[in-house]
Amino acid sequence: MSLNSLFFVFLFLPAGWILQRVTPEKAKNAVLLLLSAAFITWGSPRDMLLILCSALFNFFTALELTALQRGERNKHARLVFISGVTVNLLLLFFYKYTGFALSVFGAGRSLTLPLAPVGISFYTFSAVSFLTDVYRGDTPAPKNFIDAALYLTFFPKFISGPIVKYADFEKELRGRVCSAALTEAGVTRFTVGLAKKLVLADSLAVSFNAISALPTAELTVVHAWLGLFAYAFMLYFDFSGYSDMAVGLGNACGFHIDENFDRPYTSVGIADFWRRWHITLGRWFRDYVYIPLGGSRQGKAKTVRNLAVVWLLTGLWHGAAWTFVAWGAYHLALLLLEKFVFAGLKKKLPKAVNVALTFLLVILGWTPFFSPSLSYTGRYLLRLVGVGGAGLVNGGAVYLLRGGAVWLALAAVGSTPLPKALGDRLKDKKAFIPLKVVLLLSLLALSLAAMISGTYQSFLYAQF
Repeated sequence: MSLNSLFFVFLFLPAGWILQRVTPEKAKNAVLLLLSAAFITWGSPRDMLLILCSALFNFFTALELTALQRGERNKHARLVFISGVTVNLLLLFFYKYTGFALSVFGAGRSLTLPLAPVGISFYTFSAVSFLTDVYRGDTPAPKNFIDAALYLTFFPKFISGPIVKYADFEKELRGRVCSAALTEAGVTRFTVGLAKKLVLADSLAVSFNAISALPTAELTVVHAWLGLFAYAFMLYFDFSGYSDMAVGLGNACGFHIDENFDRPYTSVGIADFWRRWHITLGRWFRDYVYIPLGGSRQGKAKTVRNLAVVWLLTGLWHGAAWTFVAWGAYHLALLLLEKFVFAGLKKKLPKAVNVALTFLLVILGWTPFFSPSLSYTGRYLLRLVGVGGAGLVNGGAVYLLRGGAVWLALAAVGSTPLPKALGDRLKDKKAFIPLKVVLLLSLLALSLAAMISGTYQSFLYAQF
């Protein structure tokens, strides 16, 4: 089931919200778990069976960790912890990386592998975070299976995050208050996120899909740049739209889910960009990989090594292909140059120049992200500077530019602080509430039109 489907928005969501509101306090978590199980099962009963077995394994592993630590059997606890994390990572590796690993060694070309469960990367990182926090003593193991399973399968965040720590989630498993204000904030956030995805991201996808369908030999310079800008904003509004929807759904259920984006395209550097883009993933790698490796506390050489490990894993986390490895290596190189070579120069440049340079470097980095191969990446980058291809511009490029210009302009403005600043200024005005209602109803109507027309697409990050 998808968060942007007619069935979810107009049947599953309202029915589920009413059900959990009328359920007695003691049974609310059980009802949410049943709703989450139904959400996953709707997409694939096989996935639900796998997730159920995994949730049971992680629950009993956490209980064993707590029991061993209370008995001061720390060596045994460490062994159980390593074993638990290994099982989770092996499950991820089997479904997502077996084919890639075999291809590296020239094997497995005729091997048919099962499809990876949707959201397995997000689920696995949540499970590893869960066991790590229990092992470290940051949070106690849950006393019942419902709490552990709900954390791992909570439907708003299951497919594409945000990646929430169990220690944070656990605080609201008991006694959370789903107030009218929180529900209203959740409905607003969900509606805006839905429109981001269906109205803006999917409209930008029209231009990008048309350009990506062309042979690279037929791409003009205008084609290449239009495709790059369209993808950059499509990816942002697709994923930030999902994150908004997840936060909004969490609010409607009484949970406060972590923010995942903070206007990343206005960042003043690559490090700043990664503090603003997919915030929970960056925090996960910081807390569970970078800092345990030593972070930046052990000299320049080990800092570079630790960053290299993080970015190799970050690239592979997004996809089992050399293009994602190249994307990770690209951002590693940018971060190292910014940190060790151009730090002084960066401080001297005006903020506007730093923002523009960062944006340009980031969107160039999306090229291997959307490329089917490294050779395609190379050809596409050459088309950006007019090498090969079909020249500067042609009639097809002009047609696509005219069709996509409005959506690009809206996306560019929407990615800046301007919409929020405008909303903040209007909050004290008497007409704010009517304007807000009209705006939300308009966004919902546009989203509904997209759903009815059947032009909406699945979330991009669901494939990761």
